[in-house]
Amino acid sequence: MSQTKEILPEDFLTRAERVRQLNVPESHEFMVVVKPNNQALGFRNNCYNSIYLSDRVDKLTFNNTVKKANKICENIWRAKKVEEEAEYSKYYRWVLYLAIFISLISFALLLLLIYGSGGNVLLYASLVLICIAALLTLTVVVKSLFSQPHFIDLEESIIKGVNLLLDDENRRFYNQRNLRWKMQEKCYWLELHIDAGYKVKKPKDAYAQQENVASIEPSEKSL
Repeated sequence: MSQTKEILPEDFLTRAERVRQLNVPESHEFMVVVKPNNQALGFRNNCYNSIYLSDRVDKLTFNNTVKKANKICENIWRAKKVEEEAEYSKYYRWVLYLAIFISLISFALLLLLIYGSGGNVLLYASLVLICIAALLTLTVVVKSLFSQPHFIDLEESIIKGVNLLLDDENRRFYNQRNLRWKMQEKCYWLELHIDAGYKVKKPKDAYAQQENVASIEPSEKSL
């Protein structure tokens, strides 16, 4: 027997209300944090930290990754709003209208049979129409009881979409620089982790190599 899921007060909180109950970490030399926006349905665009990232990743690349994550959250939220405002019972309503219309025709035939000169044909026609109306009504009732529309799980969809994005971004660019994007468990904020052992070649090192090459070339010519 499956156990009924316990309903907790936290289940009725919005994402923004849940974030307020958490301690969002601050950026440090091993991790840069991209904090959530006010609705906790996306992330702030001003979290690039030049102190820790200037020699590893430029601001434009960093912000583009955050922008992509925000786009995913925005698209999922819009799809959720459209889904909530959709009228799933519209088809059933028209079927009920048809059943009522058929029932009225059936009653009209019965009145014509009683007060008019109609024969058995009107009786049989009225009975057939009543059966059709009853069948349509029963179909709507059964469909309404046993069929439920599949609604988007906002939080689950955001977590899945952003996680796929970060994996792709890490594979294409950030892993080569010993950087790694991760998200908070419920995707309330993002974290760019920094490998302290990674060292970027500085411009002066390249300049020194050029000087060495320049000094070697004349000696080769003298030979």
